[in-house]
Amino acid sequence: MNSNPFISFITPVYNEEENIARMLANLFAILKAHPEWNWEVILIEDGSRDKTREVLQTETPKYPNTQLLIHEKNQGYTCSLKDGIAAARGQYLMYVGADEEFDSSEIPKFVEVLRKGETDVLLGVRWQRNAYQLFRFFLSVIYIFTLNYLFKIRINDYNWSQAWSRKVLDRIDLTSKSLFVLPEIIVKAHDLGFRIKEIPSNHRGRQWGKSSVNMKIMGFALWEGLKFWGYRRSKHYKAGK
Repeated sequence: MNSNPFISFITPVYNEEENIARMLANLFAILKAHPEWNWEVILIEDGSRDKTREVLQTETPKYPNTQLLIHEKNQGYTCSLKDGIAAARGQYLMYVGADEEFDSSEIPKFVEVLRKGETDVLLGVRWQRNAYQLFRFFLSVIYIFTLNYLFKIRINDYNWSQAWSRKVLDRIDLTSKSLFVLPEIIVKAHDLGFRIKEIPSNHRGRQWGKSSVNMKIMGFALWEGLKFWGYRRSKHYKAGK
């Protein structure tokens, strides 16, 4: 148990000019309220087409222990997340979305679990998704059911805020190029025998802007999941490096 671990908060950002300043203010209100924590914040600006970069370049200097990585051209969420992971120095790393759908006031309950050393992978679970349109809700249910069926594990939410021990990420070679990157971490951590814990989390929906997730993106993630399922069943599969 490490009562005061170093935690890296990682946020990929794309076309969030209306949300990112508020997200940072809310995040740092929580961080400043807990001076006992050790932390850093890593923001990855992924070639946004709006004024997100300008907002980040204005806001980031206001906050300590914050690193801004910039992609000159859009490289996608997965590449941004991987770059954030590569730059992070923390014993634990936590993914926090830039769209304000995740409520930063929930971070203390994530950190408390990490401080107690209770798990290696910590998953937030959206038991209620009241802000989802009906179609997106059913699409998410089908996606979760399909992944659980394919991989023979029981996970209630694959693509929400998560936290990982550095020792997990050091063992895993991430190959996904889609939103399947988060399920890939979970499945490989499971196969390597790491502890996985879920805690409830609220989904409050977007206040501004529109999600970039669409049928094409979800379809590609599912396609990568199917390919990974086939690879996992083969004799060549290795969960770790």
